[in-house]
Amino acid sequence: MAKDEQEQLAALLLKWEEAWDLGNDIPVAALCADSPELTQKLADQIKLLKSMNWMTKDAADDLTNADEVDLLLGKTLAGRYRIETVVGFGGHGKVYKAFDPDLQRHVAVKVSKSVASESQSDELLEEARRAAKLKHPNIVAVHDVGRHDGQLFFVTELVEGQNLADLISAQSVSAKEATRIISSLSEALHFAHEHGFIHRDIKPANILIDQQGRVLVTDFGIATAIDKIEDHRGGTPGTLPYMAPEQVAGEVQLIGARTDIHALGVVFYELLTGELPYQGRTPTAVREQILLRQPKPLPAVPAKLGLICLKCLAKHPADRFETASAVIEALNARDPKPSYVWIGGLILPLLIAFGVWQAWPKQQTKIVEAQSPISKNGVFVFTGTQRILTPLKRCSPVTLEAWVRPSKFETRSHYIIGSDVPSNWGIGLGVLGVHLGGEQLKGGVKSPQIVPLAVWSHVAAVFGDQETRIYFNGTLVMTHIATDPAEGDTRFVVGNVGENNPTEFFLGQIRSVRISAGERYKSDFVPKEQFAKDSDGSDDKTFLIYDGSSFDNERIVDLSGNGNDGIWQDFSIAD
Repeated sequence: MAKDEQEQLAALLLKWEEAWDLGNDIPVAALCADSPELTQKLADQIKLLKSMNWMTKDAADDLTNADEVDLLLGKTLAGRYRIETVVGFGGHGKVYKAFDPDLQRHVAVKVSKSVASESQSDELLEEARRAAKLKHPNIVAVHDVGRHDGQLFFVTELVEGQNLADLISAQSVSAKEATRIISSLSEALHFAHEHGFIHRDIKPANILIDQQGRVLVTDFGIATAIDKIEDHRGGTPGTLPYMAPEQVAGEVQLIGARTDIHALGVVFYELLTGELPYQGRTPTAVREQILLRQPKPLPAVPAKLGLICLKCLAKHPADRFETASAVIEALNARDPKPSYVWIGGLILPLLIAFGVWQAWPKQQTKIVEAQSPISKNGVFVFTGTQRILTPLKRCSPVTLEAWVRPSKFETRSHYIIGSDVPSNWGIGLGVLGVHLGGEQLKGGVKSPQIVPLAVWSHVAAVFGDQETRIYFNGTLVMTHIATDPAEGDTRFVVGNVGENNPTEFFLGQIRSVRISAGERYKSDFVPKEQFAKDSDGSDDKTFLIYDGSSFDNERIVDLSGNGNDGIWQDFSIAD
């Protein structure tokens, strides 16, 4: 489904649900009067929404149930498990603390609200017994399954402690503790996935922390078994804020291990920020965000953890981590060692932080011309101290664009094209932490778009007369106010924030760069793999084109034909 069609369908669903909440079921034909081609899709979605109405009513139902006389208290199930107290409620039923006299231990007993037929029970009991074979230190063990008055019940180990939802609501969780919890969850998920189980309802309420701090996932195999009894759930169980796009859309064929990884990303986001990545006034608004909108940016979160979290939250399963073990590998990967430039025994970032860089004697540092650019397979390689100085003075309106493949990110910014001077803004395009953005003469510009590592991406910034626009792979990701007119002799540089600033170098590969006069792009476009000079009669005006296959020693040849050759330089310390 095309993006504009998805957005139109989401708007119609929102209109229907707002009316439904007021007791009015608007006919599909009336809603689709102007868009008859959406009639069947909207009807299918409304049917799914009606069947998923349980999502917004569980909490209220649980409160009502809590005040009722519980007929199971004091009873013995299957001639063995003596029910003592209620310890929890959920969308599927109640959880009790019970005593097992055969093994002289307390256990947890979960009793489903649904009544299953004899044939359903036999099939589902077999599936639940298969789940009971999952033995892992981070998975709550299933001891037994059975049937009582037509209702399924599941006997599991009793975990003394609290669930993750209570922990998140009671206190903030440090990044270190969040990493530990997600690593343990990933271990459990990988083990279960390897044994053919998909949870499909990972959420903080299903994650327990025992008194020793051990992280355990509960409901593996149980939720799936109960959901199959309840035909109205359509085979896509889950809790809305933690559901993946394929669950929300009812695309059952896409549901798999990466569906659990998406939920893992939601939990990780909640641990790191205390908030959910998708929020809305109504369930339909939340569904629309899950399907179409990017997560809210993660403020004050270590860059590596932010990247891992957002990769888990990718819209399409193929763009997420392939396995839960890959999440663990990413979490355990060593952070890059910070590269500091030492001057007189002091660390340069510390000097900048205290605003004394400008006062430092300029002869302490210098820029030296390299013998030849670092080039590999026809692309420029930037290791954190290289840049290309262009003869082109900064100007506006102007379009900056490049094909880039970042190798790593640090907390600082990484400029692809820049033109500022220390303590002043310039016109530039770069990666701010992990987000595509840059700066203009009125200040910084930071889009919500994450720039992936080790992947070729087309990035562009248009500094126009009326606004500034940021594009990622040809799609507009941010619109900002227009810049002030550019003045002064400051020149554009490639791979650095500006010609007189020894910080914020790009790390990775740049295949090609183009700087053009005016606003080359005014709407979404399909980026060309190679930049070419403008054809005769074109309204576009290219100032310069560099690519990694065209240089002569330290001289970078301008392929636009305008003679704006650049100089390859290394930042160094004076002797």
